[in-house]
Amino acid sequence: MEFPAVGYRRTDSSGTLNYAGTHGYYWSSVTYTSNTNNAYELDFNSSNLRVYGTSKQYGQSVRCVR
Repeated sequence: MEFPAVGYRRTDSSGTLNYAGTHGYYWSSVTYTSNTNNAYELDFNSSNLRVYGTSKQYGQSVRCVR
């Protein structure tokens, strides 16, 4: 399964797409901590992969994975 490096949308009113083509940002369905405004995120580029909790205000991608 492939996860394209789709970048993310900025949180300001511009909605600019950042890092498209170099970074991938994807949401998990799992809430981070007890705050429902936060979720786990998969973040990767050509040399790093990490999972961490962050605010849902960022426009990360969602991809169904079974």
